[in-house]
Parts: sequence; structure tokens; C-alpha cells
Amino acid sequence: MAQIPPSLQDMVNRFNQAQAQLQSVLLRKQQYEAELKEVDKAISEIEKLSPDAKIFKNVGNFLVPQTRDAALQELKERKELLELHVKTLSRQETMLREQLDKLRDEINKELARLKGGEAAKGGG
Repeated sequence: MAQIPPSLQDMVNRFNQAQAQLQSVLLRKQQYEAELKEVDKAISEIEKLSPDAKIFKNVGNFLVPQTRDAALQELKERKELLELHVKTLSRQETMLREQLDKLRDEINKELARLKGGEAAKGGG
């Protein structure tokens, strides 16, 4: 079998890198989405409490008292940040998927071209 041309090897390397990046993006996105669900659940539960309810926040090894409103505000800010992260990662995911599709097409075209070239050599 013939050696893989450097141009094809480069495309395959770029494809593998993009695939690894996509996996990383998907993992981070999944982590943020899981945290977002937890934050939503916490917001929902805290909103059910009376305004004067005692709430404690975990800070390192300590539980620190916090007002209901302060807890809600903090959670809503965290939710906003998480949503922004998820949105950013979704855009990166889309971009990487498009890049992978393009590279896959280029690799397949190059393979078809090489295969056609070998057939022409063998048929002669």
C-alpha cells in the first residue's frame, strides 16, 4: 500500500484535533448543564420559603447564614453565568461540527482521488 500523502495526513491530524476539541466542549457543556439544573432546583426550592426563613450557605468547611433574597440573587447570577457558558459552548460545538464535516468531506475527496489514481495506474 502506498504511503499517505502529507496533505492527507495533515487533514487527518486536523480532523482528530477538532474531534478532541469537540469532545472537550461537549464534556464541559454537559457539566455546566448539570450545574444549571441544580441551580434551577435550588432557586425553585428557595422561592418556596418564607422571606424570613433561615438559609445557610456552604463556604469551605463552614455553613454561613444568608438571607433568602441574598441567596436567590446569588443563585440567579450563577444561573445567568452558566447559561452564558452553555450558549458559548453550544456555538463552539456548532463550529466544530461544521469544521469536522468539512474536513471529513475533504478527506473523503482526497481518498477518492488517490483511489482513482491507483486504479488508473493499475489499469494501465
